[in-house]
Amino acid sequence: MKICREQIIETALSLLDRDGLEGVTLRKVAADLHVHTGALYWHVRNKQDLIDEMANRLLSEQFSQHEEPASGQDWEDWLREVCQRLRQAMLAHREGARVVAGAGFARAITLKRLVEAIIHNLLVAGFPSRLAFITCNTILSYVYGFVIEEQAAPGDDDANRCEGSGGSILSTAWKEHQANNYTADMDFLAGLELILEGVKQHR
Repeated sequence: MKICREQIIETALSLLDRDGLEGVTLRKVAADLHVHTGALYWHVRNKQDLIDEMANRLLSEQFSQHEEPASGQDWEDWLREVCQRLRQAMLAHREGARVVAGAGFARAITLKRLVEAIIHNLLVAGFPSRLAFITCNTILSYVYGFVIEEQAAPGDDDANRCEGSGGSILSTAWKEHQANNYTADMDFLAGLELILEGVKQHR
């Protein structure tokens, strides 16, 4: 049976949603496609290649080849929007954040283009090159980390961990969080605003 790269990626993403990242192996992909594992090597050499391809597909659902601010849109609004779209892209698949965070640029072309677009548009906005690089690295690390936590720990587990700490500062903070009906979306944006405010102070 002849297979193509698209079939491999689609099958791997289905496995990801079903079994998580640890459950995605070349052997399982081959089994689901009813081929020998060796048939995959024409398209992917190892699991890292597969992860890169998965990340590329995952991000391409949200990002085009050329990401630029809309006419009149400033760097801050554009970057905030990019971060929200990146989060949504990763949330679309189980452990999507682990896939993207673990991808390399060689095959994950969409990720590479996104990083380049962020740095480029910060430079255009007048950022020194060092600050543009650090801003990009910091903000992507925040988005990856937030979504990894979001996907790894369902709300009930968070509640149990916090409530199990008794009358601690953590427990008090969690109860206040719950009382105000803060959502993951609100928490994400609040953390993002802290970073953006810090960046503006260093311009």
